[in-house]
Amino acid sequence: MQKINKTTYALAVVLVLAATTAWSNLSSYFTEKEEVVVVSTDESNSFLSKITEEFKKIENKDDKATIYKLFAGAASYLEVCESLDGTYQFDPILARVQNSYGWDREKYPDFTDAVSNYLVDVNYDDPKPLTTKQERLDFAKIFKNLAEATKHE
Repeated sequence: MQKINKTTYALAVVLVLAATTAWSNLSSYFTEKEEVVVVSTDESNSFLSKITEEFKKIENKDDKATIYKLFAGAASYLEVCESLDGTYQFDPILARVQNSYGWDREKYPDFTDAVSNYLVDVNYDDPKPLTTKQERLDFAKIFKNLAEATKHE
């Protein structure tokens, strides 16, 4: 396994934050892109429905915005990031971004469980290569689905 230094993590966090900002400002650009469908089973759709259901129960609008931006930013980052060799390298980046955003996963256990169930269903935890554009788009689709499930007013 390749060792990643602290500078690489810091750069990745900055890139994810920048992608999140860009997502907010250029949402129409991203929605016009052709979407790559990775998961289309009825079971996955039910997991996404459960995420939306639990997300709607969150009353704090700032928390909702944080969660949505995390998923949308991750999707945007993964679509263009060419420095990751495999999906296993993204988990530490995601954890750092979650911490920097201040999203407390324990605050909304039912929502967190719904997201976890979806990630298990789409085999997020199975390491996969990210060497081609299609592999990156397929991986990004996981987070695009999460962003779609957590859209809010």
